[in-house]
Amino acid sequence: MTMAEAVAEAIDDSSHLLVQAGTGTGKSLGYLVPALAHGERVIVATATLALQRQLVERDLPRTVDALHPLLRRRPEFAMLKGRSNYLCLHRLHEGVPQDEEEGLFDQFEAAAPTSKLGQDLLRLRDWSDETETGDRDDLTPGVSDRAWAQVSVSSRECLGATKCAYGAECFAEMSRERAKLAEVVVTNHALLAIDAIEGAPVLPQHEVLIVDEAHELVSRVTGVATGELTPGQVNRAVRRAAKLVNEKAADQLQTAAEGFERLMELALPGRLEEIPEDLGYALMALRDAARTVISAIGATRDKSVQDEDAVRKQALASVESVHDVAERITNGSEWDVVWYERHDRFGASLRVAPMSVSGLLREKLFADRSVVLTSATLKLGGDFNGVGASLGLAPRARRATTFRSGRASTSAPPSTTRSRGSCTSPSICRAPRATATGRTCWTSSRS
Repeated sequence: MTMAEAVAEAIDDSSHLLVQAGTGTGKSLGYLVPALAHGERVIVATATLALQRQLVERDLPRTVDALHPLLRRRPEFAMLKGRSNYLCLHRLHEGVPQDEEEGLFDQFEAAAPTSKLGQDLLRLRDWSDETETGDRDDLTPGVSDRAWAQVSVSSRECLGATKCAYGAECFAEMSRERAKLAEVVVTNHALLAIDAIEGAPVLPQHEVLIVDEAHELVSRVTGVATGELTPGQVNRAVRRAAKLVNEKAADQLQTAAEGFERLMELALPGRLEEIPEDLGYALMALRDAARTVISAIGATRDKSVQDEDAVRKQALASVESVHDVAERITNGSEWDVVWYERHDRFGASLRVAPMSVSGLLREKLFADRSVVLTSATLKLGGDFNGVGASLGLAPRARRATTFRSGRASTSAPPSTTRSRGSCTSPSICRAPRATATGRTCWTSSRS
């Protein structure tokens, strides 16, 4: 049985599949062919930009052309990234909310035209009239992160297409519309994690997910699920919110920020087995003050603030981020680990992350869709047990198949039976999607 056949059966049976296939063996074609033939939407998630571009610019066009005589149709495909990867026309034309003063400032006037930042911004303005995608990666040569930050927004900072004067021309919204019309949508692990774990509907509806470079998935999901607090971040939230709320609420947040900053000056790198009492009080003060400010921002309007919606949205994003992390740490989940980090340039930071994302993946990723995971390096110690556990898959029926020169050699534990999994051939064992917590087919391909 080839990899393409195994993937096709997993899709048809609504089961999960792990496939190890070495670099250069045609792994991408092994899942693209059955994905295109499926006829319904399939999400393909990769870890690296290089593979995303390879899929969209080379592999998918060639595969569509090759399959056209058989399928008698040309399946559409699209790439979808996070909002901050696309040029924001509102930021470009209206300016950037500033922390110290009210309203927006013109970044093009603020940056010296002869400086690197000024030159990058001028290039971005010219490029905005030429680009059809607004995708940062389509700009060659690229620009600095500092310059890009002046013309992009996070999902939390975005005004929303219905409220934004440039909503009809929004590059991020257009990319989402293209994705809705595509049968194959190529995205990244981070956006997949946001969609599945945070419950943010950023990907179009789908019942089949293919994860390439799957050995990176756990670390990427952990990154999305990690929270951070720094004095600079908190003070930035204070400055942004101060001009939008009453003096009492602003002072409460300022006082909490000062208390947190004093503690962070003494922070030593390392894990916190328990939250120190003084840190606990500081975080509760931050949490409560941030909650007060969030309510105050939502309840007040100030027409004297230029482009108030954009200013308000950025302030809310900053304060909500502080609130969410402070609340998470003070709640003290037994599944989280908390630690201090110290950077020579940026100072101390307080971080919180799940000890394991296996439970999140099992509940949020595998429960309601068929998932195929593939990589050149999935097996550890000769089997899939390690990666299966880290992904939240703990199969009762396990069967590993290795393809060598067209022949399949199979090993299975004595407990593998038809009643505990649907064995479609001597070399493949299928598991219904509904039993994601238990039965999964694990397959290794080397040729």
